[in-house]
Amino acid sequence: MNGELNLFTDILYGVFVIFFIILHYVSMRKCFRRGNKNRVIYFLLTMITDPMLSYVLATFALMLPLRLAAEVPGVDEKLLNGDTFFMTAVVITFTLIGIIYTFFIFLFSWILAKWLNVPNKPLVTFVSLIYGVLFSLSLSSSIELADEMSGTGIAGNLLGAAVPFAAGILLFIFVIRPLSTLTEKKRSLNIRPFVIIPAIFCLCYGIFALSLESFMSATSAGKEIMSSTVYYLIYIFSSIIMGIFIWAFNVIIKNINSMNEALEAKEIAAKLELEEAKREADLSAAREIQTAAVPNVFPPFPDHKDFELYANMKTAKEVGGDFYDFYMLGDSTLGFLIADVSGKSIPGAMFMMTSKTVIRSLAENGSPPAEVFTLANEKLCKGNDAEMFVTAWLGYLDLKTGLVRIANAGHNPPVLIRNGNANYIKLRSGLVLAGLDGMSYKEQTVQLQKGDILYLYTDGVTEAMDKDYQQYGEDRLKAVLSFGTEPPSSAQDNGITEAVCRTVGNDIAEFTAGAEQSDDITMLCIRYVGN
Repeated sequence: MNGELNLFTDILYGVFVIFFIILHYVSMRKCFRRGNKNRVIYFLLTMITDPMLSYVLATFALMLPLRLAAEVPGVDEKLLNGDTFFMTAVVITFTLIGIIYTFFIFLFSWILAKWLNVPNKPLVTFVSLIYGVLFSLSLSSSIELADEMSGTGIAGNLLGAAVPFAAGILLFIFVIRPLSTLTEKKRSLNIRPFVIIPAIFCLCYGIFALSLESFMSATSAGKEIMSSTVYYLIYIFSSIIMGIFIWAFNVIIKNINSMNEALEAKEIAAKLELEEAKREADLSAAREIQTAAVPNVFPPFPDHKDFELYANMKTAKEVGGDFYDFYMLGDSTLGFLIADVSGKSIPGAMFMMTSKTVIRSLAENGSPPAEVFTLANEKLCKGNDAEMFVTAWLGYLDLKTGLVRIANAGHNPPVLIRNGNANYIKLRSGLVLAGLDGMSYKEQTVQLQKGDILYLYTDGVTEAMDKDYQQYGEDRLKAVLSFGTEPPSSAQDNGITEAVCRTVGNDIAEFTAGAEQSDDITMLCIRYVGN
């Protein structure tokens, strides 16, 4: 029976060793190595850090002198009689084994951590140490319970092996899995508790368990104790300690994860706040560029009494790139432009500046409106990696005849106010500028009579929304501009045109009633007076 029991013990011990070697390797891989490269090298390095190998190396180095001494005649009798010298030698030997055992784990784990180049290298040591704790606790449970001196037989052996196996599985579930989540965070951690606690335990418990086993095996009194309930109390105590270890480190890792999450949330909030501040700075700079780019001195041409002109722009928080422009093309022609760029922030503002400069340059060179847009489209399409575009409406007013030559690139139709009645000028529109290379634009005309008012605007006017997300709309704009025989008056020197713009602006403010402005509101108004 004893021979069968010893064979069963050896087989179970082999299964036990293979199980923990695989579990240790899987734990290391789950926490520190998720790639598939150099798997053989990684497996070998992981095996070097396995606590069982450290134990074998330590015992081989220090047990050899003790075993050689045991071969000397008369030593066995002294051991059996509990000779103080030899008992002291046994304790010292196992103490050194415990120290070297722990040292080997530290050394080999440091080598592995350096090869892995992980941000928290001592955590590699922790995994080996925690398996070292499990190995230490199972030395006196899975193996010694099968000894024939215990009298427990195969049932006792199975009981002794079941607890370490269960502890290994629980260790993997409740410590290794949350630790793998922790190691994904590339931040420095206070990991002294991870290393110091299991290191001390490996050292102290190893010395205690091995020395106790040696005393029990070497003395007749110890053999009697081994068959008593004291041994089983030690075994139960070991299992409880293992459970406390698993629970404690599960709590530690969860707390660190919670702190990490709080810290990450704080960092994300700070990052978002910084990005928002940067975005606000960009928007502020873009608004300054946008505002500085448009003329804002009125009346712009005080010597000309044959027309009135006024324009204003109320930028939104989100810069949309609206702009307007006007210039004299000779003594009797007024060029005027209103446009809206699709891009936002600094890029949109820069594209707005480019568009404004290109269009003005072409107009002042004498090109007619349609040709200005055709050439401008060609220039703006080049290098437009951001794929921005601009809607624009350009007009040349002949101050002698009132004829307006027009080019429209996808912009909103202007409003003509004649005798107090407002109507939209529905002319054919071309494609937006910078939308497609090779486009050509057609010139169209509108004849103004003396006293006619031409009102141009961007979509920020008609698409202004109230708190219920209802748009201002073209119908309301037309109704406000149909002022009949009593045109709005202005206290400024810009006449009716300024009054018209302010009337529309006030009506939009009343309609939106405190709702956030979502787009630039830009308008330009011209009244043809004539000679």
